[in-house]
Parts: sequence; structure tokens; C-alpha cells
Amino acid sequence: MSKYGYEQKSFQSKKTNFVFFVLLIMVIFIWAVFFSPDSAGLVASNVSSELRVDFINVGQGDAILIRTPKGKAFLIDGGTSVPVSEAKRQGRELVQNYLRTQKISRLDGAVLTNWHYDHLGGMTQVLRLFDVDRIWETPSESSKESIDDYEILCNKNRIRRITVKAGDVLEWGNELFVQVLNPDKPSNARAYSDVNNMSIALLIRYGKVQLMLAGDIEEDAEREIMKYGPAISSQILKVPHHGADTSDYMPFLQMVSPAVGVIMVGKNNSFKHPSPRAISHYERIGTKLYRTDRHGNIRLTIGGKNEKDFRFIVDQML
Repeated sequence: MSKYGYEQKSFQSKKTNFVFFVLLIMVIFIWAVFFSPDSAGLVASNVSSELRVDFINVGQGDAILIRTPKGKAFLIDGGTSVPVSEAKRQGRELVQNYLRTQKISRLDGAVLTNWHYDHLGGMTQVLRLFDVDRIWETPSESSKESIDDYEILCNKNRIRRITVKAGDVLEWGNELFVQVLNPDKPSNARAYSDVNNMSIALLIRYGKVQLMLAGDIEEDAEREIMKYGPAISSQILKVPHHGADTSDYMPFLQMVSPAVGVIMVGKNNSFKHPSPRAISHYERIGTKLYRTDRHGNIRLTIGGKNEKDFRFIVDQML
């Protein structure tokens, strides 16, 4: 007999020891998966309760990184492609470098809102360096020479290309609602304003917060989107076409009625964007404006628990 209670001879059996060891490993595994902070590394550590939207400072152009609460990553446009030295001199980002700093290794999808170089240029670099599952594209046509590299890379990497139109709903995860607002129908027009008006515009809703990403739409497309009525009212608006005076149709802005607008624009750009008239229109409806030329990279995080559950963080705090 042992000093403290009966001798437990069962634990001296090799067979019993093995069964005990297996059970112990199972208990540890179950704890790690269901109760440890990162689920034993089996669930992505970047899963969050918030929707994260980064308006990347690519100068005169658009590039927006979206990370969903369930860890998916989507890129909307790619800005332009310039040498690293030029980007540094201009004090702006190259989208592929920004993705690396954010530890993005692959994209669940990308959206190319229009064929202009300030949206398409940097996307080709992304396709060379990152795995991209699929790309949603505008149904408009563009001059062949401007998209040769893009098409070659899509074919080489076997990327699924999807043409979208107004009313389509994109499957980005069941926690989000993502609807295409524009364009309404295909077009082969190639005039500058026509290409802008064929831009993909998206409405994204997470919880009780709504975000509109308006691409480069101009007044014709703004009028067309108004057919959705009050449903387009959004707390946040990616200001269309870099704040140009061709894209500030007042009834449209009043219908959207954004509390905050983000202007993606380059310093001292030759287009003189944003226009004083556009700025005055946003001031009249009480919209607070952020600008990539002044604030650098701009991050929006959306909790969505109520209509005011979102916040902005500017470059120096990222």
C-alpha cells in the first residue's frame, strides 16, 4: 500500500499510459482551437469584428484595400505604376509595396472600376506579384493597347474575369452586402467622360453603416444612380472623380448626404483637383472631407453596431 491512498497500478500499464497520452493531446488540441486567442494558428489572426478600408495614397489615382471581418482581402483599383524613386519624390505609395507592408500575400478579389491608367496602371504590378482569385470589371471597352499587359497577365495567371452591371451583388462574405450601382448597361464609347461614367460604383453595407465607392462617375452616372432613391444614403462617400467639378451634381450629393467624404487626389496635380466648386458643395451639405494629398493613407474602420460606429485614422497613426 502506498503512503497516500491506494497504489494506482493502472497507470503503470504501457497500454493505459498510451491511452492517457492520446486523451491529453486531444484535450490540449480542443482547448487550443476553441479557447486560445488565435485558435492554435488554424484561424487567421487578422480576423476582426470590424470592416477595414484603406484609401491608399497613390497620388492622382485610386487604390482601396478592403479587409473583411472574416479575413478576406479585396483591392479596388491599383493607381498608376511609376518607378520607386518617383513615388518617393512625390511622397506617395506604390500599391504593391503597400500590400506588402500590410502583410497581404493574396487577394480574394479585385475590382477595376475603369480602364484609365490612374486605376489600371498599378493593377498590372499587383497581378505580377500577388495571387488574385478573380477580378470584377466594367463592361465598357477601352483601346486595346492600354490593357495589353493586363490581359496577358490575367490569361497567364488564369484569373477569372467577371463583367458587372448595376444591380449585381458581389459575394464578399455573408457579413457584408456589396451591390453594384453603376454602370447600368455596356458601352463601347471611349471618350474620356464616357469611360468615367462607365465606372463601377459600389454600395457596401456592414451592420448599420453604409459606404459608397463612386469611382470616377460624372453627372450623367450620378443622375442614373439616383433612381435607387434614399437607399443610396451613406455615411461615407469615396468622392467621385477626385473631386472634379464634372462630378459634383448637387441633388446626388444631397441624396447620398455623406457625413464624411474621402478625396483620392495627388499633390499639385495638373487637373487642379479637387475643384473649389466641389469643395463648396460638400461644405454646404456638412460633409467632413479627408484628402490623400494632405492626410496620406487614410484608414476607415467600421464596427457597424450603430449608425455612427465608424472611425478614421490618418497616415501618421497607421
